Amino acid sequence: MAKNPNGFCLPPGPSRAITGPSPFYVVQNEKTVAILFENHFNYRLIYTDGTKHPEDIMEYPAFMGHSVGRWEGDTLVVDTIGIKEGTWLDSNGLEHSDKLHLTERFRKTSPDIIQYSVTYDDPVFFTKPWTLIVDLKRLTNTRLIEYVCMENEKDLKRLQPTPRQQ
Repeated sequence: MAKNPNGFCLPPGPSRAITGPSPFYVVQNEKTVAILFENHFNYRLIYTDGTKHPEDIMEYPAFMGHSVGRWEGDTLVVDTIGIKEGTWLDSNGLEHSDKLHLTERFRKTSPDIIQYSVTYDDPVFFTKPWTLIVDLKRLTNTRLIEYVCMENEKDLKRLQPTPRQQ
């Protein structure tokens, strides 16, 4: 865990932000879907107006990558590239390269459930694409609480790499 980006107050990356334990809000208008995260008080924009990925996206990767989406019936399908190396795919330390390509699907299956499906395609780290599917439950009677990492950070000085035996 000594390489945990969150331990260094860095944003979690797009899939870890969704599947992690922190709450988030989804806000939609006619051109974008915004996801507002409590984790690092961060946000993610998904362009749904026909915007394309910038041609120079690999020269300017971002912690949350660049996301474009389209509607297939009642499912929002999101294509994300340009995710900065160093983020994790999950809270257990699953890493990726700059070649990571995410295909996500958000589908409301009941008034309080969104089924989230994410396919991870990274030819450097994985032999073939693989998919995770989880149900996200709506939280009620709650709010996002401001999260400022360095304000209460007390563990960074104690983080040590795990010794590896040969």
